[in-house]
Amino acid sequence: MLVEPDDLTAPDVLRLVQRNWGVKALTTVHLPRGARASHWVCGAARRPRWLATADDVSAPGRQSELEDAYAAARHLAGSGLHFVVATIPAVDGSTGVRHGRHLLTLTAYLEGESGPGEYADDNQRALIARELGTLHAAPRPPGVREWRADLPGSRQLAELLETVDGAPWDSGPFGESVRIALRDSRTHLVGLLSRFDVLVEHALRRRDRWVLTHGEPHTANVLWRLGGPVLVDWESLRVAPRERDLRTLLRDADGAEPLSAYVGMGGSADLDADMVELFDLEWWLQETALLAIRFSTHHEGDADEVRSHRAFVDEVLPRVARTRR
Repeated sequence: MLVEPDDLTAPDVLRLVQRNWGVKALTTVHLPRGARASHWVCGAARRPRWLATADDVSAPGRQSELEDAYAAARHLAGSGLHFVVATIPAVDGSTGVRHGRHLLTLTAYLEGESGPGEYADDNQRALIARELGTLHAAPRPPGVREWRADLPGSRQLAELLETVDGAPWDSGPFGESVRIALRDSRTHLVGLLSRFDVLVEHALRRRDRWVLTHGEPHTANVLWRLGGPVLVDWESLRVAPRERDLRTLLRDADGAEPLSAYVGMGGSADLDADMVELFDLEWWLQETALLAIRFSTHHEGDADEVRSHRAFVDEVLPRVARTRR
C-alpha cells in the first residue's frame, strides 16, 4: 500500500519484529508499494536486512488460509526450489504474528529489480516459464490448499449491480463515477459472472490435472537477480489448473521459446482455452468486485484510492468490456 496503516506503524513493526523473530533490526521504514498488503524494510548494520509484510486477515478464515500457503511455500523452498522466496518463521515456529486486523510476516530483504506487471520479451518469459515448469511438476507439499471457485466479492458485486439505477453514491469522491461506470457495464458484467460459473464447472471436472500454482507470476512478483529471477508473494499458492499461471505468460509470447522452456522443465504443452478464459475472468471480475465494493462504501480519496480509482476506470472496466461472454 502507498499509505501506511494508522493501526500498524513503523515503530509497531520494529517492536514486533524484534520481539517475535529475535532479529537485531535497528530501523524500520514503510515501503510504499503493492496494492493490498503493507510493507516495511527493516535494517541493521546500515543496510536493509528484512522485509516485513502485513496482510489484512479480518475476513473469517483468511489468517489460516495465508498461514497454510506460506508454510507450503517454505516447504518448497526447503526442498530445493531456489526461486521460492519464503517467509521466515518466528521464534516460536509460527508463520507470523497477529496485530489487530493484520498478520505480520517476515522475509529476507533481497536486492533485485521488479517490473510493472508485463514481461518485456520472450527471454524474460522463458526464464519464468522454466521456474513454473519446475513448480508445476513438483510434489504437493503438506497442507497446501486447492484453488476454490468462490470469486471474492462476487455476491456483493451482484447486489451492487441491482442498485446502480438508484440514488447517487455519496460514499466519497469516487463513489458516483464508479456507480455510473457499473450501471453502463451491468448487462455485460452479469453475463460474465454467469460465464464464470460455467467455466468453473468445467475446471472442477478435471481436478486430476491440477498442479501447484503460484497464482500471480507477473513481473511485479518477480525479482530479477544476478543468479536468476525469484518469485515473491506466495500467499496465492494453490493446487489449480496450470492455466492459472500460464494464461498471460505463454499467450503473450512472440515465439515458441517460453513454451519450450516450460515443457523442458516438466510442464505440459496441452493448454485448455477454457481454463485460460476462466482465469482471465477470475482476475478481472475479482478486481471489478473488490474496487466496486471499496468505492460504494466510505472512502477519503487517499493516494491508494486515487491509484485504485484510476485503475478501475482506465484498466479494469475497459478490459472487462473487451472480454467476450
